[in-house]
Amino acid sequence: MFGATNSTPLLANEPGFSITRAEAKLVDQVYHLSVQIEYTFSKKVLEAIQSGVPMVIALEIEVRQPRKYWWDEQIAQLKQRFQLQYHALAEQYIVENLNSGAQNTAPTLDTALFYLKNVDSLPLIDQQLLEPDQDYQVRLKVSLEFDSLPVPLKLSAYTSRSWWLGSGWFEWDL
Repeated sequence: MFGATNSTPLLANEPGFSITRAEAKLVDQVYHLSVQIEYTFSKKVLEAIQSGVPMVIALEIEVRQPRKYWWDEQIAQLKQRFQLQYHALAEQYIVENLNSGAQNTAPTLDTALFYLKNVDSLPLIDQQLLEPDQDYQVRLKVSLEFDSLPVPLKLSAYTSRSWWLGSGWFEWDL
């Protein structure tokens, strides 16, 4: 098991996303990734969610091999995408994994964020693709995607800092 924790979480009212814990476990010769993420949405994003605008959150994952005198070699790259949407008629939130199609419904935003908060046992990379006795690093970040927003909101999202929600790269040795 290889992992890391972030010792600098976001302030309670500061909008943004923070990866608080991540680890990779070797199970049946495949590394599986588990991640914990904290989400703090800005007022404008929360208003859009409450109005039924679907928000897509992307988790970008890279496996890299560090090199001394050249750029690190990228061994694998994954992107997991999740959609959070409020349905006013049903008075519930839907969290959908856009990669697998799996859905969860929740009566409150806090419950919906609980589904988004924990990414468990995501297959990362087959051990056979990694050379023995070599060093590897995993890095990941999470962000709100603008491209999936409705056209009228895109301009506002690109020009307003309150929409620029995401984490920095979170890295550890595999």
